[in-house]
Amino acid sequence: MKSNSNKNGLILCSCGNNISNFVDLERIAAWAKESKRFSFVARHELLCSPAGKEYFRALLKKNQPDQIVIAACSPKMHEETFKQAAQDSTTDPGRIQMANIREQSAWVTPEREEATQKAIALIRAAVERVQLHEKLPPKFMDAVTDIVVIGGGLAGMEAALLAAEAGRRVTLVEKNLSLGGRVIQSEELAPPMECAACLLAPRLAKIREHPNIQVITNAEVKDVCGFYGNFKVAVHRRARFVKEACIGCEECFAVCPVSVPSEFHLGLGPRKAIYTLFPGAVPAAAAIDREHCLHFVDGSCEACVKACPFGAVDFAEQDEEIEIPAGAILLATGSRSYDLRDFPNLGYGRLENVYTLPEFERLACSNGPTQGRIQLKNGNPPSSVAVIHCAGSLTARGLPYCSGTCCLLAAKVGDFVRKQNPQARVVNLHDRLVFQGSKAQAFFASQVKSGTQFKRVNDLSTLAVARDSRGLRVTAAGLEPVQAEMVILASGFGAGEDQDQLAQLLSVDSDASGFFKPDQFFLRSVGASLDGIYMVGGCAGPCLADAAVNQAQAAAGEAVSRLVPGRKISLETMVSEIDSELCSGCKMCVSVCPYKAVRFNSESGISEINEAICRGCGTCVANCPSGAARAKHFTDEQINAELEGIIHE
Repeated sequence: MKSNSNKNGLILCSCGNNISNFVDLERIAAWAKESKRFSFVARHELLCSPAGKEYFRALLKKNQPDQIVIAACSPKMHEETFKQAAQDSTTDPGRIQMANIREQSAWVTPEREEATQKAIALIRAAVERVQLHEKLPPKFMDAVTDIVVIGGGLAGMEAALLAAEAGRRVTLVEKNLSLGGRVIQSEELAPPMECAACLLAPRLAKIREHPNIQVITNAEVKDVCGFYGNFKVAVHRRARFVKEACIGCEECFAVCPVSVPSEFHLGLGPRKAIYTLFPGAVPAAAAIDREHCLHFVDGSCEACVKACPFGAVDFAEQDEEIEIPAGAILLATGSRSYDLRDFPNLGYGRLENVYTLPEFERLACSNGPTQGRIQLKNGNPPSSVAVIHCAGSLTARGLPYCSGTCCLLAAKVGDFVRKQNPQARVVNLHDRLVFQGSKAQAFFASQVKSGTQFKRVNDLSTLAVARDSRGLRVTAAGLEPVQAEMVILASGFGAGEDQDQLAQLLSVDSDASGFFKPDQFFLRSVGASLDGIYMVGGCAGPCLADAAVNQAQAAAGEAVSRLVPGRKISLETMVSEIDSELCSGCKMCVSVCPYKAVRFNSESGISEINEAICRGCGTCVANCPSGAARAKHFTDEQINAELEGIIHE
């Protein structure tokens, strides 16, 4: 071995009994002294404890080693602990190497002699590697304390308000024309059946007036680069062709000659080519649908220009590119109902008076296409309604899982129908019933008591909806046919349409179902796999409004507590670098960097790494065909030295 024994120090940690019960530390200490590879050898019972860290600092100040090997637990547990302690004692943190003799030896090698020999080999590897370590001086930068919230539904608004009230500047980005999300398309929220509009209206007003909140609607995130405390979010805002002077007075609506199906009403009602989503929307300004407006189609109409009392219509307005600095990003992009056209047996899109549950909510909603009147296509109220649970769920053809929220939402149908027609018959057909918590169970019991029937279907695949002389007929194996004038399909919830694209932009992980995956299920359930990015509400998995709000409060609280004005953030020191002599300019590193820290310098013809953004993941190093990219602290020479230390005594 080639180590310089005059400048190496070795510290052995007993880790309570976790190491000392399985590894002979006294023998290792004797071996280290006899090897003359270390200028000193020390031992502590629990080096990560407050007393242990103080002992460590004192030891470094006394012995002043050039390199130090710590034989203890996994570096993932306490490498940063010891680096910070070393820095406090003016020792370069880059000169520390940990030998993991707990997880890699003591805990997995039952025979004491074998475990001891393996621990010695790991220490030999560490001391060989540490000779090639470079200085890694700490780097700091001021953190950006602004926050970007992507998604303007209930969860996104709650997070934005909480962060803004804490003094942070918040930019709320929403792809639709207005804030509100799925909740604003509902009439009442179960289980308390609280008025959805009454819940949202004060929040919408507060967001509109809050000096710390900037709302950007009709916009999409196109790029994200950087890391916690230093993100750059690129947003593309589509032109509304209506200036902010518009107050949503709707004078232009009456004169617009074009009517098209309304997306807000899920196609059940019309809107004009110039429109707002709903009265009282935030922002209040209308927008022009470029695809259907006759001015853009053939230049034949400017009726809205003449009708507007504020001169707010501006056909020349252009799309806008906006770059927003942020310290943290909160994802609140929601989920989507499964498209049931893939299940022709259920009659959706094929038979009249077969609706999805969200469509039924629009019919029941006072801001809906029928002003809250639940009615059939012929305008009459239904006297009988069948509600099919798990539509498109629990099957490989659709959603293979139970969303856990649809049963409660489906149970609202009976409540809404009986409020308008107390004599109406409502039958719920289900495979299983999931009502989470005491309040949801109590709501279910109240619906049964009020007259809603619940019938189990043993095989969902046999369900079929057909038309007969009396309306609609629902059949299934082992089920007495159910006659109904209206059928409601309660489908589960899947990941949003743009979620996969957004996950790639943000370099965050998704689970098998496409929802954003938490960093740690129990301890960081609202934190994404990339530090500084949080996910709340439906984008993290199907959830009800109360859970979405709780998640938003948790995420905003953590972001605010970490991004404190005046507090600096520590930058990664183990970053990558590119040798300009070896770089061929192939740009592979640019394409694979998840943090967008690499850019190509067209003048010099080589790639360059922004060390303030680089997080040292090594992706560029692994993909560089010429070997020009190099990861500090993880060089080929260091890894080879470590291997030699294990192999050669």
